[in-house]
This record gives sequence, structure tokens and C-alpha cells, in this order.
Amino acid sequence: MENRKKFEQKLRIYFLIVVFIFTVLLARLFYLQVINTADFQAQSAQNRTRLISLEARRGDIVDRNKEVLATSKPVFSISVSNLGLKNQAEINQRLAEILDIPGITGESITKKLRTNPRRFEPVEVISLPWSEETLALVTRIQENRRDLPGVVILESPMRYYPNGSLAGHLLGFIGQITRRELELFKERGYGLNDRIGKTGLERGFELLFADDGREIGLRGVKGFSQVVVNANNRLVGELGTVPPLPGHNLQLTLDAGLQSALETAMDEVIMGVKKDNPKAGAGAAVVLDIKTGAILAMASRPYLNPNDFVDGSFAQKRDYYSNYDLNPSLNRAIQGLYPPGSTFKMVSGMAALESGRIKPTDTIICTGRYWRPGGIVCTDAHGAVDLYRALAVSCNTYFQWAGELAGINGMVEVARSLGLGQRTGLTDIGGEVSGLMPSPQWKSEVNRVLVNRRYERRRAELDARYNEMLAKAQSAAEREDLIKKLNQDKRALEARFKIDLEWETRWQPFETFNTSIGQGANQYTMLQLANYVAAIANNGIRYQPYLVDKIYDQNGQVVKQFEPVILGQAELNPTTLASMQRAMLAVTQPGGTAVSPFRHFPPTIRVAAKTGTAQTGRVGDDRTKDFFGVFVAYAPADNPQIAFAGVIEYARSGGGSAGRVAKAVFEKYFGIEPPALPARSPRTAAPGAPSTGVQAGGGASPIDSPEVPGTLPASPETQL
Repeated sequence: MENRKKFEQKLRIYFLIVVFIFTVLLARLFYLQVINTADFQAQSAQNRTRLISLEARRGDIVDRNKEVLATSKPVFSISVSNLGLKNQAEINQRLAEILDIPGITGESITKKLRTNPRRFEPVEVISLPWSEETLALVTRIQENRRDLPGVVILESPMRYYPNGSLAGHLLGFIGQITRRELELFKERGYGLNDRIGKTGLERGFELLFADDGREIGLRGVKGFSQVVVNANNRLVGELGTVPPLPGHNLQLTLDAGLQSALETAMDEVIMGVKKDNPKAGAGAAVVLDIKTGAILAMASRPYLNPNDFVDGSFAQKRDYYSNYDLNPSLNRAIQGLYPPGSTFKMVSGMAALESGRIKPTDTIICTGRYWRPGGIVCTDAHGAVDLYRALAVSCNTYFQWAGELAGINGMVEVARSLGLGQRTGLTDIGGEVSGLMPSPQWKSEVNRVLVNRRYERRRAELDARYNEMLAKAQSAAEREDLIKKLNQDKRALEARFKIDLEWETRWQPFETFNTSIGQGANQYTMLQLANYVAAIANNGIRYQPYLVDKIYDQNGQVVKQFEPVILGQAELNPTTLASMQRAMLAVTQPGGTAVSPFRHFPPTIRVAAKTGTAQTGRVGDDRTKDFFGVFVAYAPADNPQIAFAGVIEYARSGGGSAGRVAKAVFEKYFGIEPPALPARSPRTAAPGAPSTGVQAGGGASPIDSPEVPGTLPASPETQL
């Protein structure tokens, strides 16, 4: 009986425990099903929905006449989501087999998924432009959907440059965002598969903001599509779509027709020069609106085709773009530094006039070399020359005299007032370099560092040599003798140090002569030279060059208008500028070094110009054969509108190379028909015609060409 009571008591306890457990379970179920039903319904919905990003169409880039230079066209993006499936490697291999594209393997797809820092985002495998082949490939993937869970195909816009390499360095290109860029711009909504502007305008206007904080750059705003997937992550429906917002459009100051004329002429001239000197192949040129600073055309060679970086062509052209000697990615118009040669002579001439020590009509006798110690040879014995005649024939003797009268500081002051040796302020595209206007202060600062480094190394070598000998000394007397010799060598070394420091940091007269004719350490970009010439033509007013005229939205509404900006007014006497303008006009008149290219121009469109043929200064170049042809000009001389500066590497003369490019540009701008080519075979070419291969008038006139190779004396500089 007692045992029965104990059993019933235990049974009641078990019953109570069971009741308690069920009560807890029912309470939890009530909480989940009734109290918190809304939250869990939302979570359930989220577990079976996915957000797919929709790429925004990038804004167009058009020229001043709204000719499209950069736009977008449809592309199919094939991506893979990381679903954590056990057979993911097999899926990746199957996709690679269907794609059958070199470089894409199952292993490469797996690696992309493994290294994806944002596991919730799909990884792009490849983007393919619209074509019949692409549609067939997309169809095959769709047919194999059952075996390819997680593979996503989206139609998105791909960047496209209709004119190929035209203005390629200015436009720049876009590319896959890097991890570093992703970190920098993560707050701007960029994703792992996004593309971003890398160079040129594409980079400069990737992100831009209005005064009220609105984004008005080329990049648009992504949209998204909310889709429903089943347990196997396969698409079963779509809940809704938020369409992307296209980027804003850029309208440039560039004239596509003028740009095409510039690039075509450069290619023809470079091809001709290359026949004479295999080192040729590069050059740069800029055309500016004198009254505003607007860039009408800018070119750099070798070419850069932005399409190569977005359409899959880069792999086939990797060797071209990675060639160190060619360096096609370098925009030589704003990043290439060149000696200006005789195009600098306007600075020396104006500096001498500003000094008050000469007048434009003062003459000297050129006998073929400047008479001062360290003076440099001239290209001819020009006889009596004044400013106008000297600039017309590019007389080295006259401008060395002018440079000596003005002094190096006088030339530095004039050069800097006209923008040389400093950035022009172009901000639309990055990478502009400042160039160099040499001065005594610059030489002292640079060479002091170099001399100190050189002698620190020599002191260390001296100590090391004697320490080794002292360690091997056999007696105290031998050691004492070595210490005496060490002290003697140290005193001799310090004496040489003082002599070298004094010599190499002090400005020398021959450096003034070199600088006055555009050689020595003078180095400028073509944009600087174009702006400098524009300032001379514009009576000393110097504008900030710019490329973008306005930004407008997809409805055509202007959201930002850019206006000309005056950087400064050169503090030069108006008569000084007027005299130099007259002298530059004489360069294209009979007897001048640039009469040939513009002989057929009408009297209403006279050209003011200056030729330059400068030694390259590059290691390994032949100083008697290897030159850069530089040319600057503006027109019309009576009412200046456009300015030009250009360089052709390894050309024999400025007028016969870059001058021919300027001729083509001015013909296009002013609507002048080029002269008809004479019906003459190569065997009956005019005696003495230079073998530059340049058509439409041949090479430079005899007075514009440097002396015959091998006849130049061993001087620091000989050029026109």
C-alpha cells in the first residue's frame, strides 16, 4: 500500500513536469505565431527575396557641336552568386565550359568567389557586348539553368567610344574598381563589380557635386530589382523594380572636326619623320581659344584607344600599352616635358625690351657665333639684324645678346608672367606637370643637394678604404703613416668639394646664353607653350585652359555652366607686346623660317608663329642628328582667335614637322583649301628637299632646317 502511494506521488510529479513543458511550448508557440507574427513574416519574406543591382547608364561626353565622343551600349553581364553549395566548383566548371572563353576557367571563377570581400554580392565573370554570338551564348546558359544555380545574367550599359582613339587621352577610360578604390568610395554606393573612371575626363568627372550637394558627375545612381527565389535560389518571381538614374552629360569645348584634323596631320607627319629617323613616333599638340582659354583640340601620340580597356581588346594589345619606350598612356600634351628651342626667344626678346637697354630697331652684326666667352654658334652669319629680322630668321646671336642684356632674372620674370614653368590650372583632367623655368635659385638649391650627396658618398668610400688598410697595418708606425695620408686625402677631398660646390651652384654666363635660346634646363609642356603664345597674342591676358563647357542632365537641362577664368595679366609694356607680335608675324613672311606652310593663306588670315628645333638632351641621342621639332603660332595675326603649340619628336625642324600640323589645323578652322600637290614623282623631287616624308608642300624651307648633320660644332646648343 505504501509502495502504491509512492508510485502515485511520483506519477503526479512526472505529470506536472510534462504539463509544465507543454505549457512552455504552447507559450512559445503563442509568442511566435500571435505576438511576434509580423516580425517573423517579414524575416521569412526576406529569406526568400533577393535584391539585384541595376547598373546606371553613364553620362555621355559630347563635343561643342554635340557630336558624341563617349556613350554607352547594351552589354550582358554574367555573374555568379556565392550560395555556399557543396557542388559550387562543379557549377563553376560547367559555366566555364559553356562560355568557352580563353582565360575563364572553373578555377578562376572559384578564385573570384573565394576572394570576394562582400559574399552577399554576385561576382561578375565577364561582360559581353550585344551581338548575335552573345545572344546565342546567353541562350545556352538559360537552357542549362537547372545545372547553374546562382548564375545571374543582367543586361547593363557598357562604355563605348564611337570614334575609337580620337581624343583618347582626353576622354580617358573606365575600368574595374580596385579594392583600394572600393575602400575610398564605399560610402558612395560602389560595389565590387562596378566600373569607375581611371583617367582623363572619365576620372575627373566621375564624381562631381553641385553647390547644393547634388551629384552631377558622369556616374549615375544604381537601381535595383527585388526578386523572389525558391529554396534552391532559383528565380521564381519579381516583386518590383526601382530603375537606375542615368549620369549627367558633359559638353566639351573640344571641336571633334578640328581634333580629327589635328590627329590626322600628326599621324601623317610622324609617319614621314619616322622614315628619316626610326626613333620618331611620338608628339603632342594643343589648340586654344585665345579669348577664353577653351581647349579646341589636344592630341598625344602614340595613340590611346579607350575602347581597348572596356571591350576585352586589352589582352591582345597588352604589349603595346606596356611598352616602356612607347608609353602610350602618357598624355604628352600635359605630361611630356620638352625643351622649347627657339620658341622661347620671344621671352628673351621681351625681357631685353623691358630692361630698357634696347629698342626693337637696334641692330647687331651676326657673324655666326655670339662673341662672348661661352657664346653659342648660330645657324648662319645673318649680318645686321634687329628684333624683327632676328626672330624671322631665328638668329641665336641676337637672342643671346638680348638674354645677356636682360639677365637671367629678367627672363625668369617675363617667362613666369606668361605662365611658363608652372601648371596652367587645367583641372578637368589630372596629371598636368609644372615644367621648369631655370633660375640661379633653382640651380643653387638642386645642385647643392646633388653635390652634398656625391661628396658624402666619397667621404664614406675614403673612410672605408683607410679603415681596411688600418686594420691590416703591422705596426704603430705604419698606422701613423696611414692616418697622416688619410688626413691629407680628406683635406684634398674637402678642397675639391668647395670648388665643385661653388662652380655647380653658381649661375654661369653660358647658362644664360643657353636659356635665352630655349635650351639648357628649359622644359615645358605643349599646353604651357600654347597658353604662353595665347597670352602674347592677347596682349598679356592669360586664361586658365578648360575642357568642359557645361554639364546637363538627361532632359537637356544645364546643371552647371563653366565660364572663362583669367589667371593674370602680364605686367609688360604694351609696346613690348606689340613689337613681339609684329616679330612673330615676320616669321611667316618672306624670309622667315615658317613662310612655306602658310604661303597660300589669304591676306585676311595672316599667321604669327615661331619655329624651334631643339636638341633632345636624352641619354644616347646624337646631338648632331636627334632633334625635337617645336612650333607655336596664332591666327589671325590682326585679330587673334586660336593659338597652337606642337612638338614632333626626332623631327629635323619645327616648321617642317609641327608647323605642318599647325597648317592643317588652321586650314580646318578657317576653311582654307590646302594647296594642290604638284604632280611630281619621288625621283624628280626638288633638289635639296628634306626627306621628312611630309606631304602637302614637303619639309621645311632651307632657312628653317638645321645645318647638315656632322657640320655642327661641339657647342652646348644649336637650333632654330
